Amino acid sequence: MIVTLGDLTLDILVKPDKHAAGKPANSPGSVTMTSGGAAANFAVWVSRLGGDVRFIGKVGDDPAANLLVWDLLKEGVLPETITEKGSTATLAHVVRHHGQLELMPDRGVAVKLRPEEIQESWFEDAQWLHLPAPSLTALPIGSAAARGVRLAREKKATVSVDLVSPDLIRDYGVAKFSVLLKTVKPDVIFASEEEAALFSAGALGELAEIAVLKLRTGGCGVADDKGYREYPPEKLRTIDPAGANDAFAAAWCMTYLEKRDAERACLGAIKLAARVAAHHGTRPEVDLKGIAS
Repeated sequence: MIVTLGDLTLDILVKPDKHAAGKPANSPGSVTMTSGGAAANFAVWVSRLGGDVRFIGKVGDDPAANLLVWDLLKEGVLPETITEKGSTATLAHVVRHHGQLELMPDRGVAVKLRPEEIQESWFEDAQWLHLPAPSLTALPIGSAAARGVRLAREKKATVSVDLVSPDLIRDYGVAKFSVLLKTVKPDVIFASEEEAALFSAGALGELAEIAVLKLRTGGCGVADDKGYREYPPEKLRTIDPAGANDAFAAAWCMTYLEKRDAERACLGAIKLAARVAAHHGTRPEVDLKGIAS
């Protein structure tokens, strides 16, 4: 069983109509709503790859929560959600007329997950715990994640952390986040080149047994007890990279859990991330052949 803890989010994509002759700038466009959240997306991809996965998070007492939890169930994810008065997390993606994407996050009650709400039984069969960085950098959810780490360690589960966003780490403080990682002691760290560049050379390799570097080219590098090596990207056209990060982590964790082979995990993760990025949305239907087999 793979366990993840974090946000379950209602993603709202707002796209204005393109300018046309005589059309005013405030003309209506399209609004699309989908399920999202780094931890929830990770859980869905693990399930689609054939893994048993449990999602832990807090949702609001609103209609959005019912829809999002039901969506997880349909995807084969076991949701362990706690409801609290307030709003479920939302993330608005607003596409401006000049093509730039503006993100407007509202984590709602997701950050209010408390350590005493985490049940030991949720980790009884845990083999892996995956934590996106936002699950660590806010309170009280950070304390809940710390309890999750302790329970996972008791079951000798592997713990991974995905840094997710360079802006998040800058805002939190690089030095402060380094101390946080030393406390969590993850077995695996996932970082993009931009995220890794915030730390001193080789620092991530010292903070985890395995450091996985997602390269700008679409390939990846890995540093472990065998040294550092890189693997080339898949040659697919990138249309929407929004969901590739969570898919990459899911494929890597699934493959490594089954095979204990970092090279196979990297190759599978590269394939899935490229296939996801070749479609619109964070959870598109893609060919999963050859990913985690």
